[in-house]
Amino acid sequence: MRQEEIVNEIRKKCGNVKTLPLIGWHFTYHGRYFVYLPGENENMIRFCIPYLAKVNGTDARVVSEAINETNRNVKFIKAVKLDSGNISLDYDHKTASDESAEAIIPHIIDALDFASTYLLDKLKMI
Repeated sequence: MRQEEIVNEIRKKCGNVKTLPLIGWHFTYHGRYFVYLPGENENMIRFCIPYLAKVNGTDARVVSEAINETNRNVKFIKAVKLDSGNISLDYDHKTASDESAEAIIPHIIDALDFASTYLLDKLKMI
């Protein structure tokens, strides 16, 4: 899967895509900020919603349960609490030679979007 194919699929689904020099690309979907990070290995890609929610001051047990439940119940997504007190969602994908950007990129974006709503609902932030 070539970079330009991936970026074009993001553009088709989400509209404007901006380059983050030396990092990847940034875009919004349903009001949330997403980042596409190409892997060092051309067969690996990562999409993430960095800093989905600031949870400092939220009961640590509630945060832990929400993250663990999201990780168990939403396939392909990894929710992580960062040292900054923010939660990030990641989707890492190893591309296959017979896979098209048109098939996988919309799925990744939709999965992250669903996971963000799921997690925020568990945290009672929506």
